[in-house]
Amino acid sequence: MAALAPRSGWGFATGDFWNNQDPKDWTDAEIKELLSKSPWARPAEIKDNGQVGSLGPPRSGRGGSRSAANRTGAGAAPSIPRIEWKAIVRWDSALPVRTALKDFAPKDANDFYVLNVIGNLPSALPPADEADDHGEQAYLKEVTTLQHKGDAIHLARIEAAPESSVSPAGTRFYFSRMLALMPEDKEATFVTRIGPLDLKCKFALKDMLYRRNLEL
Repeated sequence: MAALAPRSGWGFATGDFWNNQDPKDWTDAEIKELLSKSPWARPAEIKDNGQVGSLGPPRSGRGGSRSAANRTGAGAAPSIPRIEWKAIVRWDSALPVRTALKDFAPKDANDFYVLNVIGNLPSALPPADEADDHGEQAYLKEVTTLQHKGDAIHLARIEAAPESSVSPAGTRFYFSRMLALMPEDKEATFVTRIGPLDLKCKFALKDMLYRRNLEL
């Protein structure tokens, strides 16, 4: 069973460029930092329930077992390299992120918290020929939440996030703003399951201040 990836330190200074510079003066490097490593863009913790080990069965669970893999001879299963999953979760509905994304920002951020998952992950979206798979969508809504202070906001919908000159493609997860997050919540945690992967990402609300306002 894969271990959770270590969480990197938080702590962003109040003097970060997004609070001290006009957006028109942001450099390309600063925009990249804002969109990939900032209070609004955090590395995800990923637990893979499908990889048993280098000599374990394939990720589908078919094609042998550990005992079979350890046998010698022509029938021995080959070693299967472990996949190193990596992803960031970015709060695309936050004003500074929308400012950096420009025309590629989500259009209905006033009604939804929009979190974008970007990385080398299986697709959370159903194939085009299975777009009406209501069972799969219902399951995703069940396992995807935005948790805060003993409560949770459930997923409203997902959609593909297009690639742009400042951001790779990803998947946007939408949560209604009707149950608003407040500074006193202190922390918000995005949780979902994509295929065999359990994904979690924590955000410190005290760091998500833009022009002295909490921006989500």
